[in-house]
Amino acid sequence: MDDPSTAGRVTAATTSVTTCAAEQLGQVGELVSILTADQYLHRPRGASPIAGHVRHCVDHYTAILAGAGSGTVDYDRRTRGGPVETDRDAALARLAHVRGLVGTVAPGDLKRPVEVVSVVAPDGSVARTPSTVGRELVFVAHHAVHHLAVMVPLARALGVDVPAEFGYAPATLAAGRRPGADA
Repeated sequence: MDDPSTAGRVTAATTSVTTCAAEQLGQVGELVSILTADQYLHRPRGASPIAGHVRHCVDHYTAILAGAGSGTVDYDRRTRGGPVETDRDAALARLAHVRGLVGTVAPGDLKRPVEVVSVVAPDGSVARTPSTVGRELVFVAHHAVHHLAVMVPLARALGVDVPAEFGYAPATLAAGRRPGADA
């Protein structure tokens, strides 16, 4: 039986999971919105364009949202070269749509079990790992932070003024570390 003294914290924690996941997508969307179409698609020497990172983040969020319904999460199923990766406006629309879907995840859904299917070797070997919708939402939110941490310097190298807090993990900000300080 659940301890009544922790009921409020459980609700706050579940709300924080969906809020964090939505906020990270929001930061990705804000970054895309301040880029021109050319900046969004610009391919720096030796690196992926911002568009590729955005597509990767969207694919991960899409995978967990689909998996919440089907019971199977497959992050390796991706939409390479599609509209999110080739059209800034399509990316903004898709980011807004996916962010809206994250907002529909109910607190009770976060405990729903899922199986994560992952290719773990170049020969195509697959691992199947038990998880929950909530755990995977935390993963995709933190995964998005790491991609933002790559996208932000790419944007700044193109002369874009990016908000200082973009690309920092919630734990870094919660610890009182300010953007620009050592992580």
